[in-house]
Amino acid sequence: MFNINPSNKLEREFEIAKDQGRWLSDEERKDLEQREALRSKLIVLTGICVLLPPLWPFALGLTLYLLFPKTITRVGVVAIVVCLLGSLLLTSALIFLLWGLINAFF
Repeated sequence: MFNINPSNKLEREFEIAKDQGRWLSDEERKDLEQREALRSKLIVLTGICVLLPPLWPFALGLTLYLLFPKTITRVGVVAIVVCLLGSLLLTSALIFLLWGLINAFF
């Protein structure tokens, strides 16, 4: 994403330091680069979503995942467990209903 050239990197760090009013620590600089990478991903995703309206539900999920990866992962796991348990209960209820209907008519 950024040029590897040391002079460009130093100039970029100097510009950031002027904007911030101080030099950034390594962790702050890494966090800033991660936020910039995330922002560029979201900009590309927004462009795709504006051009392709049928992908809006997918885009919403992907946007939430990009913004809140840990939270959405947990929500996804809970949703999968709930769907599996619900389908198991629904299947067993349908089996019992069909069994009752078969016994009632035959």
